[in-house]
Parts: sequence; C-alpha cells; structure tokens
Amino acid sequence: MIFVTLANLVLVLIFSFYSYLTIFYVIYKIELLIWLVMTEIGYYSYKIRSYHIDSSSRLQVHQLLNFLQDAAHQHADGLGFGQSQLSKIDLFWVLSRLSIEISELPGQGDEIELSTWVKSIRGSVSERELSISTNGKLVVNASSLWFCISGETHKPAQVPEEYVTKMTVNNLFATKLGAIKVELPQQDAKSRTGKVVRAEFSDIDMVDHVNNATYARWILDEIPTNYHQNKGLKKLTINYLGEVFLDDNIRVVHKFWGSNNLLHEIISIKTNDIICLAITTWN
Repeated sequence: MIFVTLANLVLVLIFSFYSYLTIFYVIYKIELLIWLVMTEIGYYSYKIRSYHIDSSSRLQVHQLLNFLQDAAHQHADGLGFGQSQLSKIDLFWVLSRLSIEISELPGQGDEIELSTWVKSIRGSVSERELSISTNGKLVVNASSLWFCISGETHKPAQVPEEYVTKMTVNNLFATKLGAIKVELPQQDAKSRTGKVVRAEFSDIDMVDHVNNATYARWILDEIPTNYHQNKGLKKLTINYLGEVFLDDNIRVVHKFWGSNNLLHEIISIKTNDIICLAITTWN
C-alpha cells in the first residue's frame, strides 16, 4: 500500500513538473509574440538556390540586395504602409542609401532568416534596419534610408499620417554607423577607365527605373576579377543619387582608395551626372 502511494505521489510530482514547464513555455511564447508585435520586427525565411550563387557557391551580392528588398517590401505591405497601399495614392518608396556589413555570405542550400524593422520616420524619410542569420549565426547586417516620393513629380512627398501610425519604430541600429552618406574625396583618387553599360529591359523594376540591386551588379562586375577570386567583400555602402531608365547609357568606374577600399561611381553618359556612389571594403 505504501509503495503504491509513493508511486502515485511520484507520478503526480512528475505530472505537475511538466505541467508547470508547459505553462511557463506557453507564457514565454505569448510574451515573445507580444514583444514581436510591439516592436513590429518582421522575420522572413529564404533558401539559397543554385541560381543565387557565384562560382564559389556563395550568395551573389546583388542577390543579397534582392532578398533585403523583398523582406522590406513584405514587412511594409504586411503592416499597411508598403507599396501595395501607397501606390493607390500615387506614392512610392525608393531606396536612397544602403550600408551592408558582411561577416560571411551564405552558401548554396543554406536556409537564411532575414529580420527587418523600421528605425525612424521623419516626413518623407524612413530608416530601415535588416539582419540575416544562417545556421544560428548572424552573418549580415544592413542599414538603409528610404524616401517616399510622388509618382507624378518623382520628388519627396511626406508620408500621410494614417500610414505613419502603422510604422512602429524600433530604435536599434543593425550596423555600427547606420546608412552612411558617401563623400567624394577632395583629392581625386587614382581612377580606371571603367566600362559603359546600357540599361536593358530586364534591369527595370515596377516603377520603371533600374532596380537597386542592378547597380550593385554593375559595380561589382566592373572591378578586377582577382578581387572576387582572392579577396572577400566585407562592407558595401551605396548611395542612389539619380535614376537610370530603359536604354540609358552609363559609365561605371572605380578608384583605388586606400589599401582595402574601392570608390565606385556610376555616371550618366548623356549628362555626366553622378547617378550612384559606392564604397566597397575588402579583406
């Protein structure tokens, strides 16, 4: 009788222990869900396919930009202030600056989790942060600056208040310095001739200008092959200063700027205006 009573007591204790664990786990998940809703961090999963990689089986940088852009669009649309909503009143988000810090580029077959959040909103300008993890390791951080522009004038337009209220702000930087402004050096660095590129139909996005990821592809295709084969890209900062449209001809050049940095320019052949400035840092 005593043995049966003790056995029952042990079973009750074990059941109670696991019940408490279950309750604590449920409470933790509820608190986590509430925290995510309060901070409005979006999480999006992607798999690196064979058509995303380069000859070293690592994610191509312009494909990385496509993932960042896709997550930003999904997050904004999901919360009600994205392209799907703003286009109805002839407003659009355009990327102005992007700074990326890379510790490691994911490889073929890797599952990546991309998180993104709004850091600030002021008038027509919004800061957005992004980060990528794979196999439990943080591998990419990015900070970006976006402008809301009028579809009619292609000039900055203030985000209507009804959309601002949907943009819950999380005041955290993913990168050390945020989306950096690229300044041309006072003393011109040593420059190469570069290459001329024409904007093709496949380069154009839904707002009828060249997609931001294409600029990165043009920039990285123009530099010497040995940079890709013998070095690793650790930082990329791009400032988008103008638009490129279908059949526009542009010149892409780079300048050696210190031992580890390259300064890149994309210049309009027609106007000689600088359309894009970028800095890449290599190890």
